[in-house]
Amino acid sequence: MDHMLTEGELRRRRRELHALAGKAEAEPQGKERIRYGLDGPQGRQLYESCSDQELLELLRERAGALGRSPAQNEVHWTCRTYLRARFKNWPNALRAAGLSRSAGRCGKRLEQVQAEEQESQKLLAQVREVRKTLGRMPHPSDLPEVIQGLRHQYKTWGEVLAAAGVLDTAPLPPLGPLEAEYKPLLEAVRRRAEELNRAPLRREVDQQVMETLVRRCGSWRRVLEQLDLEPVRRIAPFSNTRLGDRSGKPPARHRGSLHDCYYRLLRVDEITARDLETVAQAARRLGRPPERREIPLPVRRRLQEACGSWSNALYQLGLEPHHPG
Repeated sequence: MDHMLTEGELRRRRRELHALAGKAEAEPQGKERIRYGLDGPQGRQLYESCSDQELLELLRERAGALGRSPAQNEVHWTCRTYLRARFKNWPNALRAAGLSRSAGRCGKRLEQVQAEEQESQKLLAQVREVRKTLGRMPHPSDLPEVIQGLRHQYKTWGEVLAAAGVLDTAPLPPLGPLEAEYKPLLEAVRRRAEELNRAPLRREVDQQVMETLVRRCGSWRRVLEQLDLEPVRRIAPFSNTRLGDRSGKPPARHRGSLHDCYYRLLRVDEITARDLETVAQAARRLGRPPERREIPLPVRRRLQEACGSWSNALYQLGLEPHHPG
């Protein structure tokens, strides 16, 4: 049986890996495969010792030598094998390295990729600036030129918002108390929140009340801040708003269901509090958020009824769903 590599042997093997990275060589059989391949203990040890960034840098160096994104057969078999194992497939590895997924001799030149990346960063900066100005996440209709510029890079508007880093709920600068004339309108919103046991959506409040308050505060989120209410938010905002849709149809609207939303319950009855504590105890025992099947069925059903979904039940405890694997 092959021995595991010592620290010194591992460092030497990694230097060899870096030297091989610039050569296009097909996967061999025999000793070299055992030394580097993932089906041997030494190859597996070498692979696991390499960080994501180290593997990506090897790919970037090869791209720099070629002047474009390399095809798989233009990269040494060890690097190709490690990159596919780490990033699931070759296009994912190219994207993680900041390279065009259009690879090989017909692929884009690095200069073109870099120019396109600079333009993309300008457009994403525009998204961040508009978010700051509006005091909310921008909608596609707010930035049609950004959609046009990024529709070949991102599939949905939600992916654009994530890339721009504006999906967070960071607090906005304080607005300060409103004038006395707005107090009755705020009270109407508060009463509606108490009826719903959560912050209301814009459409769940009298239209004239909502529009008047939004004009004064700038956004619905800032209206709710006046009442110390946390707005309902989509778990994956704008995930159905596709950028490449040329059908002429209007952008997809948010669905009316709250099943895919996070929102805070304003009041928790005794049974729900007890059920949430059952989940909290399971999370402490497991060292992670429990999966639905790990909670007794009656408890899970009651929580889903009280909170709208399993995800939102976990949200009440500051947890997110656990995804095995």
